[in-house]
Amino acid sequence: MLTSRSDVRVPASARDLPVFETMLPEQCEAVLSRNNVGRIAFALHDRVSIVPINYVYLDGWVYGRTAAAGTLRDILRNRWIAFEVDEHQDLFEWRSVIVRGPLYLIQPDATAGVRSIYQTAVSAMRGLMSAALTPADPVPYRDQLFRIRAADVSGRSSTPIGGKPPVHGKTTRGIADTAFADADSELLDAAKAAVKGLDNTAAANLHLEAFDGVLVVSGIVETAVDREAVESALLQLPQVVALVQELETEFPSAVEPSAAELARAVREQMLIEPSLVGSTIKCVVEHRWLRLEGMADSLATREQIARRVRQVKGSRGVINRIRIFDPSSVQLLDTG
Repeated sequence: MLTSRSDVRVPASARDLPVFETMLPEQCEAVLSRNNVGRIAFALHDRVSIVPINYVYLDGWVYGRTAAAGTLRDILRNRWIAFEVDEHQDLFEWRSVIVRGPLYLIQPDATAGVRSIYQTAVSAMRGLMSAALTPADPVPYRDQLFRIRAADVSGRSSTPIGGKPPVHGKTTRGIADTAFADADSELLDAAKAAVKGLDNTAAANLHLEAFDGVLVVSGIVETAVDREAVESALLQLPQVVALVQELETEFPSAVEPSAAELARAVREQMLIEPSLVGSTIKCVVEHRWLRLEGMADSLATREQIARRVRQVKGSRGVINRIRIFDPSSVQLLDTG
């Protein structure tokens, strides 16, 4: 725990400055291994959320468990997360490690490989709490196991003394901020007041943010009628000049897929007929458009791939840029 301000070790002279350093990989792993509480940060649309968790770090993976509820649904729409662990003793004596990578759910399965991963996760959780995932579990609702692959690990540390004063004569150009905090706060307060006048169904799961004079509304409402009611209420505010509307509806249509979900759906469609897809055929998901790139051996193959990808629901459409390779002339024919 951070000490009180009266106990902070203050440098005795101007030359006893704190030292900030980049941690070595083995130092980062040591911090991850000896701690069991961290925070997961994930983003959905323009909203960033942070959730504290208990965890165990093993062989390049962060194992944890949580409740199978709304947070997981949001995380899995963009599986890539950041995970942070901190240690601190004083104001200038601390270590912070950040892990970036994809999060995967762990389920018991019939295959030996998945069963082994599941048992590893269960053992890790019971190492923290022997009653975990048993009838005596004090938090039985945290029944969903997961793991995070430590694809990228970095860390920073600080020690109170030993630093060097800055070299005089060097100047750093400042960054100008064009936003106005008070105006953004007033805009957000007005938006919150506007949605209070709506019925509970429409306003239950809304997230409002304001920055740079722009109002952002996101969340899930039940129907398109609720979505229109929220948008109308916000557009009536004189403070709202630009609105980013990212509301999703649960009924009657499904939640609009994320870019990652579209990419997974494309992959599943293409794997149905793997013979159609050569190693050069790729799909790029860009602003919910599906863009096909690469080379096919015939016009028929090109069209078959496009038809398969068009079956993916939730995209804006398919842009077919697959070219046809003519081995007889050794030329690339661009068919538009």
